[in-house]
Amino acid sequence: MKRTARKKPAVSKSASRAPVSIRPAQGGDVVLVAVTGMSPAILTETVWALAHEDPPVIPSKVVAFGTSRSRDHLRRDLVASGVWENLRRALKAGPDALVFGDTGDHLRVFSHRGRELEDIRSPADNAAAADFVLEHLRAFTDNPDLRVIASIAGGRKTMGALLYAAMTLIARETDRITHVLVDPELESRRDPPFFFPATPAEAKAVTLADVPFVPLRNRFSELGRMPGNFSSLVRRYSEDLRADARGPVLVAMTARGIRVGDASVLLANRSRWTIEFLLHLNRSGGTVPRQLEAVDGFREFLAAHRDSGAREWSNSSVLGDDLKRELNHLRTALTREGLAWMPGLRADSLRLPPFKVVG
Repeated sequence: MKRTARKKPAVSKSASRAPVSIRPAQGGDVVLVAVTGMSPAILTETVWALAHEDPPVIPSKVVAFGTSRSRDHLRRDLVASGVWENLRRALKAGPDALVFGDTGDHLRVFSHRGRELEDIRSPADNAAAADFVLEHLRAFTDNPDLRVIASIAGGRKTMGALLYAAMTLIARETDRITHVLVDPELESRRDPPFFFPATPAEAKAVTLADVPFVPLRNRFSELGRMPGNFSSLVRRYSEDLRADARGPVLVAMTARGIRVGDASVLLANRSRWTIEFLLHLNRSGGTVPRQLEAVDGFREFLAAHRDSGAREWSNSSVLGDDLKRELNHLRTALTREGLAWMPGLRADSLRLPPFKVVG
């Protein structure tokens, strides 16, 4: 799994200024996840490059995914050799920054049916590695207090491709995918091997590229209820996207809820009034606002509603919180019926997929 020569894309160079005393960003909320092969320097090079961004980014925790062979190289070349501690000293990292060591929490080995993978050689190994990456990555991307930086620079090309694909499936727009680039002469140096710049001249030879990706989880809801298996999740996304391509979903309000296609969904009154408001917003032809920006409009909508209960609700002093809660209730009710048609997430929480009101 030797790294091959890499062509440099257009990227901005990491700053070559002297290191400063560094603490984890925003209270230790950054985790660096990387795939690694026979070149452990991928980790140290990436950490050094992140630390020299403006502003500096220092992960509180570093996690490496790889085979049992790559784990052995990390143990020997980074941990036992003292290179990792040298890097932490060079960056003046605090005790809660750059936590990494010879533990199963930091060195995570691909496994298949209880057997550690020494290499990825077969389709079964690839499938097991894909499931492993998705399962372990989800624990980080589902944590709202963590930002994830995923390095795809190390290991076999398959490993980087799997990590990129998993990030596309479940990462958020606040997460990053990176690739570190090193001058070929330094990268191939063996005596001593190169792990991170020790001089200003060497600093100029290391750059970090951000790799763009589309965070599909922003398009799909209730990931926690979706399959954990990599291939099943890809299939679920593909089915939903094909459904979108077939055209708008037919929807109709009913006396007790809403009908979406052939499915009838029972809703409590507040959820029913909320989906009516969303239909109103999405049919208006204008830009669908963010949730906080829509509270006043929601209040006006309820105040003019034909139902006295809705008009009474418009006087709520916590209508913004009420709206957020009812959006969650709506997603749960629609998901329970096996529907992908529902309000989006985050900035798109008031946006609905294509639809046509009938009846």
